[in-house]
Formats: sequence, C-alpha cells, structure tokens
Amino acid sequence: MNASREQIYETAGRLFADLGYDVVDLKLIADATGLPTSELVELVGDKPTLYLSVFAWLHQQEQEALAGAIEAFTPDAAGVQGIGDAFLDFCLSHRAFVGMWMHRWAGDAADLDVETPFAKPVLSTMYQVMSPAVLPGVDVELAIWNIVWCVHGFVQFGFIGQDGQGHGSDEPTGVGRFRDYLHDLIARFTRSAS
Repeated sequence: MNASREQIYETAGRLFADLGYDVVDLKLIADATGLPTSELVELVGDKPTLYLSVFAWLHQQEQEALAGAIEAFTPDAAGVQGIGDAFLDFCLSHRAFVGMWMHRWAGDAADLDVETPFAKPVLSTMYQVMSPAVLPGVDVELAIWNIVWCVHGFVQFGFIGQDGQGHGSDEPTGVGRFRDYLHDLIARFTRSAS
C-alpha cells in the first residue's frame, strides 16, 4: 500500500481516538496503514510528531468547519446556535477529533502540549465572537465549555433514554433530539434576536 499523508493521519487519528496516545505505538499505526515502520517514520516522523501533526490536521478542518458560522454570526441566540450546529456537525463527521480530546482530558499524552496550539486559539476566538451574545452575568468561558462538553459527550457516548435503550450519535433521531436540546441550552444563556 502506498499510503498518503492524509490516509496516515486518518488511520493514526482513529487509533489515537480509540486507544489513546499512550497505548498506540508506531508499529500498530504502520501495520494499520500497510507500511513498514521505517517508511512510516520517514513520511510522518516519530510518534510525538505524528500525534501533533494529526491534531494540527484536525484543528485545520475544525477551523474550516466553523468559518461559515463565524462569518454569519449575529450577536444573539441564533448566532451561537449556528456555531453550536457547525461544531456538532464537525464532531459527528470527525469522531477522531472527539476521541483524541476525550483521551487527552483523561491525561493521555501528558508530556505533549496540545492545548496551547490547538485549544487556546479556538477558545479565544469563541470568547471574542460569542461574548456580545451572552446574557449579562453568564460566565462566557463556561458557557463555551458547556457546549463543548455536551457535544463531545453526546458524540462519544450518546444517551440512554427512558426506554432503557442507548441512543447514539449514529442515529438521526438521536442527533435531532440532541440538536434541539443544544439549541434550547444555548437560548437559555444568550440574547434573543432584536
């Protein structure tokens, strides 16, 4: 197999998301991509370099996914809901992004800094953009994190309904229910359209 850099990032991202950085080794990634380990290292570098490259690759895609909602932003509930929708849609289609952050929050890859280059710029942008839409007295940072935590939790785990059944992010009715809830949650801490 002659794997492209993007194919390697996809495979490595899936493995990092499923198993965590601390568990995954380069041989596992090489085997999954069909490359000898030496060729993998030649193409994408050592394990820390690859991990940070996967985060950078996903971060770039996140920026592209959010750009339209940020450009169309209005300082009210609808504007923040648009960002929430864009973030949810991105996470639904980039599950490795969610899984890698969930592992990170559990202490994975503790010796590497991913917060400064990949979380801080997004959170800073969201703070600047969303602040005018948030009601007085609401902690903007925690409002942003509330969206992030809810989306990540839903995408990763879904929810158990009153029927005792799991409703995952792979079923349209579950996604629809969650999106409605996310809109309602956002409306509770943002200004109404004027």
